[in-house]
Amino acid sequence: MKEIVEWLVGVEDRALKIYKKAAKYFSDDKDIAALLTHLAMDEEVHYNFLCKAVELAQNAPPFIVYLTNDIKQKVEDNFALCEKRLEKNRLSKEDLIDCIVSNEYSEWNNLSLYVINTLKHHHREFIPVVANLYQHKRHIERFLEQRPEFTKFLERVRLLPSVWREKLLVVDDDVMIVDLLLSILSDEGGVESAGNGKEGLRKMGEKYYAAIITDVDMPVMNGIEFYKRAVEIFPNIHKRFLFFTGSDGKVISFFKENNLRYLTKPSTIGDVKKAVIETLSG
Repeated sequence: MKEIVEWLVGVEDRALKIYKKAAKYFSDDKDIAALLTHLAMDEEVHYNFLCKAVELAQNAPPFIVYLTNDIKQKVEDNFALCEKRLEKNRLSKEDLIDCIVSNEYSEWNNLSLYVINTLKHHHREFIPVVANLYQHKRHIERFLEQRPEFTKFLERVRLLPSVWREKLLVVDDDVMIVDLLLSILSDEGGVESAGNGKEGLRKMGEKYYAAIITDVDMPVMNGIEFYKRAVEIFPNIHKRFLFFTGSDGKVISFFKENNLRYLTKPSTIGDVKKAVIETLSG
């Protein structure tokens, strides 16, 4: 396992440097530059966690997969070609997207996911990294969806099997709102629901949710109490909360004072999806 993790650390570091350099190279295209900057930030997160994984690899359970030279060569050759074209100022936008798609959807990230999945069972701090790896790819897909000239790359990506499906939790006692959110958020992952904060806390204790979309006015346990209890149990979870409420100014002040994401009812479907995507992206 240690050999695989050490190779992954090197690849993450290489990707981080390429994306940072390419972001400057394509600074005239703000969308591509923003994509590359976001990917670079993600790679830095992955790099730091995999460095920690090297230390833990000694005591990890045996791997059921292994790293072949063909896999290594394919990823390294793609990056080498991208680096060469960057150095010679000959990297086209299509070349860049081809490099990103070829590598990000290769065995490289599948191996990263496997390593993190293996370690998360004994080290809970690795759980959010699995979700980050998924969102890393979703960010690429959302970019491709907005750029018609890259349709062929999007089609390529969609033909690949999904190795991870995000989980979202909707907490609301209004069945109609729950059904609406289940419908419009299904593209972002598997959506589950709870009728009040107490039920939401129970579900959060059973599995990891990348985003929690909650109402405030609910029976048994309201949204504010639900949030306060959740923060006590799961530190830093506030980044994964999104409040969807029609409550008064006092509640809105609470959101602002605690730097929490919120939407007021009613909101457009576009606004809801945008807010959830921002929550998923951290």
